[in-house]
Amino acid sequence: MTTAVLDRTGSPHDDSAVAESPAVPAHGGPGRTRIAAKALEHVAVAIAAETLGVPAGRVKVELADDRGALALVVTSPMRAVPLGRIAAVPDAFARSGGSVLDRATAATATIGAKLEQLSGSSVSRVSIRVSGLEIAQEGRVS
Repeated sequence: MTTAVLDRTGSPHDDSAVAESPAVPAHGGPGRTRIAAKALEHVAVAIAAETLGVPAGRVKVELADDRGALALVVTSPMRAVPLGRIAAVPDAFARSGGSVLDRATAATATIGAKLEQLSGSSVSRVSIRVSGLEIAQEGRVS
């Protein structure tokens, strides 16, 4: 852990003073920082919506405690390419991320990693329940 100590003017103190007296005691220091479950849920919904390519209003996330870590159950539709497009353009399937199962499997890892990164919480597992498909037309690039 890196600690920077600033005096009242904003100038850094001598590094040796920082090394001699840690800013936070080994037991974690006074007070606690808590993130409300509702806030974690909102962050998880935003991450899942972005990862699955759907509006956040269509995503539901349930959080549970799994021996001190977070366990998530995400219920959401998933964005998909129309079958006609897959038949017409050979690489459309690969560009879309593959099968629904492949994409859901990849999304579990992405959602868990991003939630850990943003919240600082440990995520033990992410389960995704695909509630439907949202067919997205690929736009033309001019």
